[in-house]
Amino acid sequence: MAAEPLRDVAALLDIYRHGLVFHSLCAVSRLSIPDRIGEGRRDIAGLARETGTDEDALRRVLILLAGSGLCDVDAGRSTVALTDRGKVLCRRHPLPLWATFATFGIPDVGHALTGTLKDGAPATRHALGVDFWEHLAKHPDEQLVFGEAMAEQARLLTLPCVPLLDWPAESTVADVAGGIGVLLAEILQEAPNARGILVDQPEVLGRARSYLEEQGVGDRCTVQPGDLFAAPPRADVYVLSRVLHDWDDERVAEILRAVRGSAQDTAVLRVFEDVLPDDGVPSPLQGWADVAMLALYHRARERTLPEYRRLLERGGWRLERVVQGPPGMCVIESRPLATA
Repeated sequence: MAAEPLRDVAALLDIYRHGLVFHSLCAVSRLSIPDRIGEGRRDIAGLARETGTDEDALRRVLILLAGSGLCDVDAGRSTVALTDRGKVLCRRHPLPLWATFATFGIPDVGHALTGTLKDGAPATRHALGVDFWEHLAKHPDEQLVFGEAMAEQARLLTLPCVPLLDWPAESTVADVAGGIGVLLAEILQEAPNARGILVDQPEVLGRARSYLEEQGVGDRCTVQPGDLFAAPPRADVYVLSRVLHDWDDERVAEILRAVRGSAQDTAVLRVFEDVLPDDGVPSPLQGWADVAMLALYHRARERTLPEYRRLLERGGWRLERVVQGPPGMCVIESRPLATA
């Protein structure tokens, strides 16, 4: 057989293998095994006792992860240590990804994409019988981890955008559906004379208060219970960070209209989202994100700039500019359309 077809076969088998590596990473993260290993070298038998896992099964999974450079298992297969890459799965890492791998999501519903391809409904509905948000509402422990995963991703994707933008002095910034306030805290640190309003579900805001205090901005920030489809408090700058891609077009227009209902004509709306090319094939990262939206949420999607422009106009906003952030993130800035 020619070498080229064999290379193609090897490449596909590599993808197949990495699928199991991904699921193994999710499993050990959910059991907090990287945190238990920590900075030193641990006895696998003792680690299994601490985590309530089967020693043989744990050893074999750790050996698989060692093959991908995430940990080191000694020649006798009795001890394990994390590599620098594996330490990213620890909560204390400066840029942790523990919750991103531990959260409920793609690893749980991925196989149900077969149903999604047939009817377009999210894989969560095929796998669980309910939509993603309904599932999280019924499982507060999973909702907590999901919120932490969103905070992790905000640190990687949205925070680098903050210094690229001008944040008016003496202004009020409202972060709608802002989680525990990771982005809002960064904005208030960038603009020391500004004030903030964090809007989210009541069950999130208790943790948000603590986080904002820890970041030194609690005295300049109020928290207010609310949801995406109700008018937020009045502000000078409104922020919607990685929110709109979770929803179908009708619901996105509703969210934008709700914000417009509170906004004065001088207000600014900043939407943090990736923007797909409208004249070519998306990057692999963008393609992954778009299918993740397809799998998790009802009619959710990543969008092109013309698609965002149309939705903004439906919601009462005029798109003014796009600021490019790190790969996978842009800031779409808009101002209110004149009312009749």
